[in-house]
Amino acid sequence: MPVRAVASLVVLAALTAGCSRPVHRPQAQPTPTVTVVKPAPTKTIIRSGRVVRAGTTVPFQAQAGVALRIRASRPSVSTHRLSSSYGYAPSHGYYVTFVLTLANTGTSSVDIGPGDFFVRVSRQGKVTTLMGNAPYSGASAQLDTTQLDAGQTVSGPLTFDVRSSHGTLAFAPDGSAAISWTY
Repeated sequence: MPVRAVASLVVLAALTAGCSRPVHRPQAQPTPTVTVVKPAPTKTIIRSGRVVRAGTTVPFQAQAGVALRIRASRPSVSTHRLSSSYGYAPSHGYYVTFVLTLANTGTSSVDIGPGDFFVRVSRQGKVTTLMGNAPYSGASAQLDTTQLDAGQTVSGPLTFDVRSSHGTLAFAPDGSAAISWTY
């Protein structure tokens, strides 16, 4: 082949190489990340509450307009069911029953009930009214959850099924003890 023909083929090959379709491989795009920062809810945490003997009436102040006067009686203690005709004996050894009297001395309504109270006993820890046989004790009545309007007073018993007849009753509207009655 003459030199001119070879040169023409080289030029033609070079020109047609640029005309072919380019091959594009798909590439994964990085996924965009979005960080949403939400403010944490405000929660009142009580670091240390008042500690008094059972039978004492204690004033309690919270946010604006919320004020209570709470009395927890000395507990009655039983090792048997609380009714002569029905109910179960305590599964942990003792029923301790407190009569609570709650007066709303503030200007706002307050929801209050058994979930705002617990007993702390050695070797058992935190005990609520729903644990053990307390709901089946045979007690004639228990304090119900209620909305206490300004100026209203409510009274009722709370029963706990515990291992010891000595401990601490706590009023804990936010989960931590604001008032503790020792017995």
